[in-house]
Amino acid sequence: MKLHKPLWVIALALFTWTSVVPATLAAWQEKQQPKKEAADEEEPKTPADKAARDELIAKACGPKVNHSADTDKKQHPTPTAPADKALIYVIRPTMMGNKIQTKLAVDGTWVGINRGNNYFFFTLDPGEHYFCSTAENKSVFAMKVEAGKTYFLQQKIRMGFMKASNKLEQISEAEGQKGLTKCHPSTFAEKK
Repeated sequence: MKLHKPLWVIALALFTWTSVVPATLAAWQEKQQPKKEAADEEEPKTPADKAARDELIAKACGPKVNHSADTDKKQHPTPTAPADKALIYVIRPTMMGNKIQTKLAVDGTWVGINRGNNYFFFTLDPGEHYFCSTAENKSVFAMKVEAGKTYFLQQKIRMGFMKASNKLEQISEAEGQKGLTKCHPSTFAEKK
């Protein structure tokens, strides 16, 4: 004997499928959308803000140049700041967007490139300097540094439209040291 489901059971199943599944799918898709973070807040709101940002970009960012980057997994140098200069560590302690380069320029000169779980360091003369981190976007700021001190900057990554976008932030020494343990040093060279 073959049992047939009543028509109302089939109608109920179709109703449930067409009303619950699309709402659940829409909620899931909304969660997958990148949240607007501080990188989006960098967009200037007034012409004066845009002019100030353009001036900062001109002072901080280097010329457009193609670079190659590599990771050195054999060494893990962590020098201390010399007495007459500031030491700057730039870390990227995440694998998000792993192969996407996040370049850093200071005062218009490229000083390093990170990819996932990379770091690099460099020294600067005391005084105010202009920093520019680039990926899909440019994150810029000015910072005054002192001789004999160590500073940690983090290139925070989030997924952008075509590749990773970034936000450059100064972080605490404790946070920096913790992130540094997850990273390997990076090297870079200009492509000919």
